[in-house]
Amino acid sequence: MHMRKFAVVLTDMERRGIRVDAKDYLAGVEVQARKDRAEHVETFRQWAYKMIGADGLAMNLASSTQLGTFLFGGATNTKTKERTEQVRVFKTPREEIADDAMELYKQRDAEQKGELTNSNDGEKQPDEFDSMKSDQLKALCKEYGLKVSGKKIELQERLRGHFLAAGQDIQQDDYDSLPDAELKDICATRGLADNGNRKALLERIRQDVSFTLELLSASTEGSTDGYKSISEALEAAAASDGGTLKDILKDLKAKSQEEPKWVDVTIASIGMIPTAFTAGGAPSCTAVVLRGLAGDPFADPPQYGLVSLATSHSWKTWILSISN
Repeated sequence: MHMRKFAVVLTDMERRGIRVDAKDYLAGVEVQARKDRAEHVETFRQWAYKMIGADGLAMNLASSTQLGTFLFGGATNTKTKERTEQVRVFKTPREEIADDAMELYKQRDAEQKGELTNSNDGEKQPDEFDSMKSDQLKALCKEYGLKVSGKKIELQERLRGHFLAAGQDIQQDDYDSLPDAELKDICATRGLADNGNRKALLERIRQDVSFTLELLSASTEGSTDGYKSISEALEAAAASDGGTLKDILKDLKAKSQEEPKWVDVTIASIGMIPTAFTAGGAPSCTAVVLRGLAGDPFADPPQYGLVSLATSHSWKTWILSISN
C-alpha cells in the first residue's frame, strides 16, 4: 500500500476543493485522548494497588524495568539462564511519588511503628538514642559526666542507664568537686581499689558508674521511674537542663518531620509468563508485547489477550492506551 504523510493528504484534499477543518477536530481528539489516557492510568494504578499495595500507586508506568518486574519478575533470562528478580526495590525521588502513595506509605510506617511499640516480645523499642550519631552521643556523655570512650552501642546504653537512673543513688554526681578523701570513700563503698592519684580515682569511679548504667539499661523494659518512656525522660531533662540535649532533640525532631528525598518503591511480580525477550534475554515490555497481553477488548466479539483471566477490562484498556 502506498503510504503518504497525513499532513500531505490533508493539503491535497483542500487543494482539490475539499475543505478539511482539522484544527479544531484534531485538538478535540487530542484533549479526549489525554483524558482517556489519564483515566486508564488511574484505573491501572488502583488495580496495581490491590495487587501489591501502596507500591502499586507509586510505580512509574513509563519505566519498562518496573513494568517488567511487576509483570514478569521471576522469569528466566534466555541469555544468562538466570531468573529475573521477583521483588525489586527502586530508589525513587520524592517528587516523582504521587501524593496518595505517600499518604499510604506514611500510614503503613505509622502502623508498623505502633505494632513495634505495642509488641510484647520483651525487646527494647527504638528511642532517640538510636537516631543519634556517635559525636552527639559523646557530647551528651561529656555533658553529663559519663565516660566518653567506647563503641556506639555502649554510649547508647550508658546514656539510657543515666536517664533511667534519674533520682536514684547511682545517678552521676559532680565528682570533680569532691576532695580526694571522699573519692577514696566512694571507691571503698563501691568495692573498688582506693589507691592512686586523683585522676586514677576519678577514672575508676566513672568506669564503674558507666558499667552500672549499662547494666541498668540492659535489664529494664525501657521505662524510667516517674516516666513512661525514655522519650519523656529526655524531654523533661531537656526542659530543665537545656544545653546540648535540647539542641540534639530539636534537630532529631526537625529531621523526623522532613519529607524524605528518596523513597524505596518495592515492586513485586504478579508472575506472568513473558511472550517476547530483549536482545539481552530479559522479558520485553514493548508496545507489541503489551498489545498481545491486552488483545482487543473493543472488538465485536471482544478478543482478549493473555491477561484475560488475571486482570480487568480497564487494565487491558490501559495497555492499549500506552502502546498506541
